[in-house]
Formats: sequence, structure tokens, C-alpha cells
Amino acid sequence: RPPDPSFPADRLRAPVLYASVGTVFKAGPRLLRNFATALAPLGGTVIIATGETDPAALDPLPDNVHARRFVPQPEVLARAALFVTHGGMNSANEALYAGVPMLVVPQGADQPLVARRVVELGAGLSIRPQDAAAGPVNALARRLLDDPRFRAAAATLRVTQREAGGYLRAADELERYLHRAGGGSRPVPADATQER
Repeated sequence: RPPDPSFPADRLRAPVLYASVGTVFKAGPRLLRNFATALAPLGGTVIIATGETDPAALDPLPDNVHARRFVPQPEVLARAALFVTHGGMNSANEALYAGVPMLVVPQGADQPLVARRVVELGAGLSIRPQDAAAGPVNALARRLLDDPRFRAAAATLRVTQREAGGYLRAADELERYLHRAGGGSRPVPADATQER
């Protein structure tokens, strides 16, 4: 995706602390306000992606906290020191691709499994939504920022994920499998005019 010119990425002060619970589950203003209250004292710039929740519902916010409905997530993660996330597979993969430790607040679906795996890999911590008051979120966020083992684990996973080859390698592997399984016929791409 191209950078969002309306997003002031170049004005973010370190550490950048980013919170988003995706677009499938509606977080509501209370949880998002808890994130803002928990992260603001940790310094830098706090970005809260509110999704379907009106950012005005979080007001008043500290000066270093910015709430927007939608945020260019890969662009923010490239600068982030911490990601408070619902643990959706896309968000977790984007965080690992950027090497950012996570505090996972799973909402449902596969998110508790993703949260457990992030913790097992040492790339983050997890908290249940009903326990995600400002105090506990602040304590866990501080731990993630202060203990270098979390950033080191996330950095290792970043390298591993990039070496895996991404979607192009996945497409190549699928084509190889289909070629072996189907006796040599090669599938026609959906957009045959576009070269990889």
C-alpha cells in the first residue's frame, strides 16, 4: 500500500505506541480509552486506531495520544516500539514482519490461539479483554518496553518471516504442489496480463 499522505508518520515521536483491535470486533470507547490512559504516560506518541468507534468518544485525550478511525498500520508498525492488538492473524503477521512486540487482547475467533502463540514465542504478552483496565495494560506495556527479550524475540521472528519469502514464495509453493499433484497442468492466474 502507498503511504497515507494525511497521516503524519514523519512527526511521530519515539517511542511510538500503537493500539488497534481491528475492524471485525467493535472495541467500544471504554477499552480504547483504557489503552490511551495506559500508554500515554510511557512517553512518545500513542496512536489509537478506533475503527467503527468515533474518535471523539475518547475525548479528552492527552496531548501525545492521537485517535483516528483508520491508520496505515504497516507504516505505523515500521516505527512502533509496541503494538497493543486484538491478535488477528493479519495484525500479528504485520507486527512480526516489522519486529514489534505485542500486547495481545484477544476478542474472539482465532485470536486467543494467536495470543498464546505470540506469548510462547516470547514476542509479547496477553491479557483478557475483561482484565484490560488502564493499570494492568500500563504494567504489561511497561514490561514489554523495558525487557529487551521481547524485542529480541520479535526481531528474530522478523528475520525468520522475511526469509520465508512471503506471498510470492507461497504462490510458488502452491504452483509446485499443483504441478506435482495434477500431472503437470499449470493453473492460469486470475489476471494473466500481470507479471509477477
